Amino acid sequence: MNHPATPPASLSEVRQAIDAIDSELITLLAKRQYFVEQAGLLKPKNDAAAVADPERVAQVIADRRSKAEHAGLSPDVAEAVWRSMIDAFIRLELGVNQDK
Repeated sequence: MNHPATPPASLSEVRQAIDAIDSELITLLAKRQYFVEQAGLLKPKNDAAAVADPERVAQVIADRRSKAEHAGLSPDVAEAVWRSMIDAFIRLELGVNQDK
């Protein structure tokens, strides 16, 4: 895990660092959304089971838990974040899949 050479000296600096990371995350989530939308277009129209794909979700969660642990992130935090993110993206993908 990469930390700055010197720790932040104030709460304000910590918040600025978190805000900067959040900006990066938003950019990455926008890229992820693009590919989720593409997946929704490629799956059979109105196929909620293909969109939800519980086996794929289980694989993703297991993989992200493992990667989180290796990166120094709590696997429980990673799972909670990914489950929430996956649920939101499944809802988005269902809309794309039905509208295509």
